[in-house]
Amino acid sequence: MVAVTLLWWFDPVSAYSILLGGLIFWGPNAYFALYAFRFRGARAAAQILRSMYRGEVGKLVLTLLGFALVFTMVKPLDVLALFLTYIAMLGGHTYWISRW
Repeated sequence: MVAVTLLWWFDPVSAYSILLGGLIFWGPNAYFALYAFRFRGARAAAQILRSMYRGEVGKLVLTLLGFALVFTMVKPLDVLALFLTYIAMLGGHTYWISRW
């Protein structure tokens, strides 16, 4: 958000492309977290596994839908900034999860 705010004054197209790349990453991951971790305990193992699979499928569908909507509805768009932000957030997320 800091990068988007600072960049907005110099290049608004790149700024909202960065914002959209971040939202495309954050939204589906939030959906997965909410959907996958609804159940707890050893007795709910089957429900936990099922909700993890459904959460992951939903996350992939929402990610594809997010990219499709951005590419069809947002003009002009800085595609490089969009993808670099998504990849950076994916890499950062993977790094922190593996460190945890």
